Amino acid sequence: MAVEGEAGIIRDKATFADHWTSDLERWFPDGIDTPGMALIKVAAVRIHYWDGEEEGEVAPRA
Repeated sequence: MAVEGEAGIIRDKATFADHWTSDLERWFPDGIDTPGMALIKVAAVRIHYWDGEEEGEVAPRA
């Protein structure tokens, strides 16, 4: 998948907590207190996917 658009970096722990799921503990054992952790928020203008056999475009939500 490739996503093109305007991106911003989020470093707010309250936002991390809003999006946190227990599955993430595998990669971030310190949870939302993991040093250097950030979220990337992308306002997509183009989304392209491929799976080795098929490919296409998905329209971003407005």
